[in-house]
Amino acid sequence: MATPFISFEQFAAAYSVEHDRLFERLLGKLKAHKSILLAAKQGWGLQDYVKELGFQLEEGNPEAHICHMDMRPVYTSTSFLEFFAASLSQRFPEETSQMEMHSQSINVLQWPALIARRNKVCITVFLANAHLLHRFKNQDSFLRILRLNFKNQKNCSFCLYGYNTQQFRDLANYPGPVSGLGQWTELMHNQEDHRSASVRKLFHDHQKRIGIITSFHLSHMVDNHPFYLKLLAWHALLRTSHTCSIKIIENAMTDLIHHFNHLFFKIAEGLTQSQLSLLKALAEGNQKLFSKATRDKYQLGTSGHIAGTKLSLEKKEIIESRNDGIKFTDPIFREWLRRFCFEYKIPTFSRPLNSSTTEFEVET
Repeated sequence: MATPFISFEQFAAAYSVEHDRLFERLLGKLKAHKSILLAAKQGWGLQDYVKELGFQLEEGNPEAHICHMDMRPVYTSTSFLEFFAASLSQRFPEETSQMEMHSQSINVLQWPALIARRNKVCITVFLANAHLLHRFKNQDSFLRILRLNFKNQKNCSFCLYGYNTQQFRDLANYPGPVSGLGQWTELMHNQEDHRSASVRKLFHDHQKRIGIITSFHLSHMVDNHPFYLKLLAWHALLRTSHTCSIKIIENAMTDLIHHFNHLFFKIAEGLTQSQLSLLKALAEGNQKLFSKATRDKYQLGTSGHIAGTKLSLEKKEIIESRNDGIKFTDPIFREWLRRFCFEYKIPTFSRPLNSSTTEFEVET
């Protein structure tokens, strides 16, 4: 039986967003206090990508501080300055309380440099939904002032990001009013491979640690699914004293499998042999269900029979077709099948498996 997990070498190849050249180049620019402008199509996952940038900026660097501002409630240059001041005040209350609170003053745009100099820190400001900057009535004149104020602030960098609209491109590219502020980048590669940032932040927020490769492993076990990723991460967090390990993650998965054992047994009990055979093929990483080799190996029958079986499993919401292939709707159920059903090749269900839940054990 094929192993359900891939090697660390395969992780490095398959989940390379956090190490790819583009990501590292963008991260390097922010660390060097250079600004960047990011654009992606709606639904791409830009917010998660930016969160990863921010997390890696702060990770292991106590001098790095980040501040977030959302452009959605902003419609005028005056409201921009007000929200900009409010965002900095929320992040740096002590420092901003000592400054003159003139929200309509252009000097507000210089606050990041003043705060950085006063505290001897580095500041990166992330402006979300920057594609909405085109709504300003006096957009050209104000955005040129904004660019001049942002461009050369010492120990500061700015990341303006938003949807890849024509208005945003016109503002950011020459001769647009924001052109020259920083590198313009349109993100187009797979955005689903960097959710491990949320896992590492969860551990970080609870004064614990988890390595990048370990977080990749956790994310891969549940197909990067946001809900199951959080569920498994919390179970792993409860088991961890200081640093999470692969063993802790797999023990956490075992806990979840035992917890849902009775439910999974009832689901499997209602499946036909054809449905179980197709699920076994998917659980072992076979996406070419209609190939002769796969049909023969798992005894799936004719192409028409496979199509009918696949459709029946989709109606039961056990599997679903995505852009990256056919996936289990519940990756924990897939792990249950691998361990308690497919391991023995003959899927018989004469009685329920032991449904007792194991106790949590804290490991280091």
